[in-house]
Amino acid sequence: MTRPIPWRRDISAPFHVLQSELNRLMEEYWQPSRLGPSQQPPPMDLDPSGWSPAIDVFETPEEFVLIAELPGVEPSSIDLSVTGNILSLRGVKLADTLAESHSPVRERQFGSFHRQVVLSNEVNFEAAQAEARNGVLKVRLPKQEAAKPRTIPVQHT
Repeated sequence: MTRPIPWRRDISAPFHVLQSELNRLMEEYWQPSRLGPSQQPPPMDLDPSGWSPAIDVFETPEEFVLIAELPGVEPSSIDLSVTGNILSLRGVKLADTLAESHSPVRERQFGSFHRQVVLSNEVNFEAAQAEARNGVLKVRLPKQEAAKPRTIPVQHT
């Protein structure tokens, strides 16, 4: 009669702990109300009917530039706002309605969208500029003077 080796019997224990922790994290993500009123607000990317425009964010020594692809979105329906150091981009892309039509193929996305970008506190929000052209939104956020890199000349003595 052979005796079982103790480490073989318990080898699955760490995996069960890991699986339990992953399950707990997913439950908190999908059901944030369990965390209570003092915790973070629920995630805003859970709306299955919404869509998310593609964005690029660039940083130069002088500014941050956000470029968002918003084809078919009316510029007047775009809402740009800043709360603290978070830039929010919201809007709605209305669906085309063709009277008495049937669409065997429908791949374009419609509905509301919401994207957030965390920026450094060194942005001059009063000098921000935004323009929409050909379905592309470009937002320029100049940096504060104190945040721009400066060179210090070294004197030779």
